[in-house]
Amino acid sequence: MLIQKKALLLIGSPKIKKSTSEALGNYVLDGLNKKGYVCEKLHILSMLKKDARELINRVKDTDILIISFPLYVDSLPSPLIKALELMADNRKEKRPEKEQSLMVIVNCGFPEAFQNDTALRICKSFANKTGFKWLGGLAMGSGSAIDGRPIEQLGGMTRNIVKALNNATEAIVNNENVPTEAINLMAAKLIPRWLYIFFGNIGWKNQAKKHNVDKILYSKPLFKNN
Repeated sequence: MLIQKKALLLIGSPKIKKSTSEALGNYVLDGLNKKGYVCEKLHILSMLKKDARELINRVKDTDILIISFPLYVDSLPSPLIKALELMADNRKEKRPEKEQSLMVIVNCGFPEAFQNDTALRICKSFANKTGFKWLGGLAMGSGSAIDGRPIEQLGGMTRNIVKALNNATEAIVNNENVPTEAINLMAAKLIPRWLYIFFGNIGWKNQAKKHNVDKILYSKPLFKNN
């Protein structure tokens, strides 16, 4: 009897809908589904609010765990940190009998992908200390340019992202480490740095206007005139 492998995507973004983390994770999960994997995804924040024990059970039952999340202060979002701590405590009591693998996808709002390096090291340390086989991680900058939209619908801007995720999916299927080529493709800039900053500034100003603080955007309340 052929036993189908299971893939579980954990979305670490505090945004429940339309996050870049979910868009990236969905693409990999769709690829694994086409390869015959039984696929499931969970939003970590929602699971922690509802039933943390169920989250632990789903993780224990999977073959490949994929965690997709945004960078928060050079680290992981606090709900994801909490989830990893719960997993680690559970696995101290009893390690799963079957081999399980872990791959992560991290994105940040900075133009440079290397800003994610510390977060990747944290995830690798977690894998090594909890018995997951570490397959590696993909890191990208300018994550807000995706803005939760489906990766395959963004055309030339995400051509390198698509190639990277396809290569990573093949690696998962073969239980191999994420190839260097995929890592480099993922780290390539989506758009020129100056253009990303230009549109980023427009976005900040639009948000300020939306929340009626555009008139005080450049205020310096902590500074006093001499």
